[in-house]
Amino acid sequence: MLGLFGILLMMAGLWISGNFVVDLRHLPIIISVYMGGPVSGLLTTLIISLYRIYITGGWTVISLAATVNCFMTLAISLTFIREKNLTLSKWMSAVLGSAVVSLSATFYVASPLNPESIFIFTTIKTLGGLFAYFMMNHIKKTERAIHLLEEAANRDHLTGLYSPRAFDALFEEVFHTSKATKKPFALVMLDIDHFKKINDTYGHLNGDTVLSQLGILLNQESTRKAYPSRKGGEEFAILIGDCDSQTAEVFAERIRKAVEKGPFQLNDGTIVPLTVSIGAGSFPTIAADKLLEKVDDALYEAKRSGRNRVELAKS
Repeated sequence: MLGLFGILLMMAGLWISGNFVVDLRHLPIIISVYMGGPVSGLLTTLIISLYRIYITGGWTVISLAATVNCFMTLAISLTFIREKNLTLSKWMSAVLGSAVVSLSATFYVASPLNPESIFIFTTIKTLGGLFAYFMMNHIKKTERAIHLLEEAANRDHLTGLYSPRAFDALFEEVFHTSKATKKPFALVMLDIDHFKKINDTYGHLNGDTVLSQLGILLNQESTRKAYPSRKGGEEFAILIGDCDSQTAEVFAERIRKAVEKGPFQLNDGTIVPLTVSIGAGSFPTIAADKLLEKVDDALYEAKRSGRNRVELAKS
């Protein structure tokens, strides 16, 4: 798309000095390097260059000079903005570097330009570069704001884990991936033992502190394919891709031991003991539409059997 945009900018060039045209074809190359990296920049450069050679002039000195100009712009862009660190100084260094290369190419293939033409040329390149910078900066800020809104919608504010709504969407996603890859997936559910006692004894603010610390622990213990979420209150669930029942049981036992080991600290520095009861199960051993119910049953069986233990769901 940026290559086609570059072609449009070539068509909309401004003629100065009667036979000399100035355009902003270099901007799509710079933008593509910033947005997509070296491969994107190279593809954009090739599209613009091939159009210039094969559509608008053939193999002439002018078209070859324009092609060299495009590739020099690519090299300059990779030098200044390849790390996607969008600052005005680096961006304008790429823009002005490209302008110098373009001006040099023009001096090579055309008659000497008068100072007025050079001024117009430099002004158009600079203003075009500034406009593109502020546009890209605005897009970057908008993307960051959208990302923050998505995070707020999908994350539990207290624990930093996925929210119940996000859990439902993740369950569908993991389930469909499992069906497509023919690999199992597991569900682990856990509940804090006697959490009401913590709230009643130390207050809800301290209870929230404990929940927050447990969220950190679950994130640390979860693997790349594990998605920990807070189901509500003191109940949590973890979806694990490519995981059978036995592996889920081992994972759940590791979580149980980590929670038991702690430590969990209240706002005043008091250390409180904490344990969890856990249920675990997997698909396809248990049908997907029954998995949540069966693992929940296993969780409450763990509670009835003495708490601080892992119970494997029965199919």
